[in-house]
This record gives sequence, C-alpha cells and structure tokens, in this order.
Amino acid sequence: MSAGRKVWAVMTRTAVYVFDKYHYSVNTFSGSAMMCVGDVAQQNVERYHGLSEGYDWSRTARIAVIGSILGSVQHIFYRSLDNRYPARDSLTISKKLFIDQTLCTPLIIAVFIYGLGFLENKTLEKINEEFKDKCAMIFLVDCAVFVPTQYINFKFLDPKYRLLFTNMVSIMYDTFLSYIKYTVSSFLVSNSIQFTWQ
Repeated sequence: MSAGRKVWAVMTRTAVYVFDKYHYSVNTFSGSAMMCVGDVAQQNVERYHGLSEGYDWSRTARIAVIGSILGSVQHIFYRSLDNRYPARDSLTISKKLFIDQTLCTPLIIAVFIYGLGFLENKTLEKINEEFKDKCAMIFLVDCAVFVPTQYINFKFLDPKYRLLFTNMVSIMYDTFLSYIKYTVSSFLVSNSIQFTWQ
C-alpha cells in the first residue's frame, strides 16, 4: 500500500472513530460550521456587489450560535424519527418526508428567524413581521432542496450519517438563508411571494 493510501486509511479510521464516539458533538458542530460557511459566502457576494465593505464577524458568530442550536434540534429529531420509522420502503420514506417538512422545517425556520432576531436585540414586533414576510419563501426553497435530499438520505444512508449528510448538502441553502435574512428586504420577499401565488 502506498504512503498516500496509508495516510488516507488512517484519516478515515480516525474520522469514523471520532464521529462514532462524539456523534452529537459532530452533528452540532457541523450544523454550526456549515451555516457559518454559508454566511461568509453570502458576505463575499455582498462585498463583490458593493453592498458591504468588510466582513461582519458578529453576524457570523450569531449564525454560529443558531447553527449549534439547530444542529442539536435536528440530531434529536432525526434520531427519534429513525427510531419510530426504521424501515426504508416508499411508504415509510413518504411518512418521514411529510413529518420532516411539516414539523421539523417550520421549527427550524422559527428558530432561525426568532433566534437571530433576539440575538440582534430586535423587538418581538419586528421579529414577528420578519417571520411573516420571509417564512413562506424560506419554506418553499427548503422543500425544493430538502425533499429530494432527504429522500436520498432516508433511502440510502445509515441513520448515524443522516444529519452530517444534510449539513453538507445545506451549504448553498445556508447561503440562501443568510441572503434572505440580511440582504433582501422584507418588502421584496413578501411581494415576490404574492406574485408567485397570483
């Protein structure tokens, strides 16, 4: 075996060991890390278009806190979902997708908007307004991204890798969340939704 393959084998064994031993921590950290990557990517876009001059690291820190909370919530949610519905047949996967999109997704959107709003010291009235204006757009994009992602996830992946896979896929979605949260005004989001539904 070549030196490169030996190094790769050691790295793989180490990663599997760490993931198995610290499953909850890895899921929580990966959720936080991917949300930070998405936010930094969005801030790069904002800088490129002259919408900001530098990075807002306090914004990214707030995103990290919310990402940790969401990682914890999703870890518990998916473990419970897999314990309740362990099969991989089409009917079970359909149930899991329905439960994921009707229970977990609205909770995640609420934690994202309300959590960041509170960390930004916004009033409850302002947060409620932002939630009302942006929730539908976020939900529609979430369905477009995560229904097919979770189908693959529920059908083919070992449950212990479920959230890690979701977090890896979600980098572009997390960039979108940062875009909706910090770049797009509530007026534009609510008007685009109204236009979409007309």
